[in-house]
Amino acid sequence: MFSSILALSLAATPAPMTNPVIEMAVQGRGTVTIEIRKDQAPKLAAHFMDLVDAGFYNGLLFHRKVDGFVAQAGDPKSRSVTPAWARAHPGEYGGTETLGDGGSGKSVTYEVNDLQHHKYSVGMALEAPMSDTGDSQFFINLADNHRLNGLYCVFGQVVKGMDVVDRIERGDRITRIRRVTASRAAGR
Repeated sequence: MFSSILALSLAATPAPMTNPVIEMAVQGRGTVTIEIRKDQAPKLAAHFMDLVDAGFYNGLLFHRKVDGFVAQAGDPKSRSVTPAWARAHPGEYGGTETLGDGGSGKSVTYEVNDLQHHKYSVGMALEAPMSDTGDSQFFINLADNHRLNGLYCVFGQVVKGMDVVDRIERGDRITRIRRVTASRAAGR
């Protein structure tokens, strides 16, 4: 009887959530592996992974880089400019002139979670803090940016390729982002 109860108990225990993992190849820099935290930002993770699976990010530039702060990508208009042009046309706040306001056309609801803006965490860029304006643009924190906690949703974490992230410059092209595997979120 005890074994029957144990078997029922084990069967009723939900499996730990599986988080998607992606690889992002940055031209001339290398590959970055990122765990997408579906367990902490399910709507945002689903939207981001839909864009990844559709090939949306392939060919886009990092259009913004602020040393000691963030590197940002995800504007589809960046496909139409060269890396050299992006580097030669700086805009405000470390961005590139005429880039930084494009998206996929589908915004996502702002999500609150327990993740912090630590170095190498990945957050969703927004038109205004805590707004439902997140779409395709994301940023990688290049330092601990705790002043962003609660204002911008963290939905990922670089787990491999930190040295590549450290070398990213404005105008670097993402050659490919693809889903590679999944990780268990157990024990987080």
